[in-house]
Amino acid sequence: MRFLDSVERARKRFAPDGNLPFRVLVAKGSEYLLSTVLAPLWLTSVDRVGVGVRTIGKPRIENFGHMEFGNAVILRSVHLPLELATGIGGRLTIGDETFVNYGSSIGAAGEIRIGKRVNIGPFVMIVDTTFHDPYDRTRVPPPKTVTIGDDVFLGAKCSVMPGVTIGEAAIVATGAVVTRDVEPFTVVAGVPAKVVQALDRDKFIRRR
Repeated sequence: MRFLDSVERARKRFAPDGNLPFRVLVAKGSEYLLSTVLAPLWLTSVDRVGVGVRTIGKPRIENFGHMEFGNAVILRSVHLPLELATGIGGRLTIGDETFVNYGSSIGAAGEIRIGKRVNIGPFVMIVDTTFHDPYDRTRVPPPKTVTIGDDVFLGAKCSVMPGVTIGEAAIVATGAVVTRDVEPFTVVAGVPAKVVQALDRDKFIRRR
């Protein structure tokens, strides 16, 4: 069943590419196959890996707590590896069809929950603790849970700070620093991030 699910996902993945030159299709198909075959090797320390998870390049994984990925997650480490880490007792969950791009760093000392179909751009940082107390810098402050809803888009080099909840289908602009909750269907930008646009829910096309 897992094999048949993977075949069906591959068929859907390449259906729009039917008009591409043969050599391009071969290259894309080879990358798809390699990324699927190598994923179990690179993700041996992950507690649960769903069906069709792919690793393009080798990510850096440090799991001292609990880490799990849903189905069809893609981890892309083509220029620089992405980093996923949990501390002792920490928990990181990544939902179905979420994409994490190269150079990103996600560290859960407590808990980070990432929803389905989330798109995480290059060099994004998501943390649930600041790691150093401002007065006693040998002490790690208590973690605060980070929650990222379904269909969120995190632009390149943005940062999501401890305790933040980002609502469904929100967009975080490139380079933004998110220090407070983001409402669903809004666009935020800046340092610290502020709302710059409201999105029309009725126009949003969900990939189900």
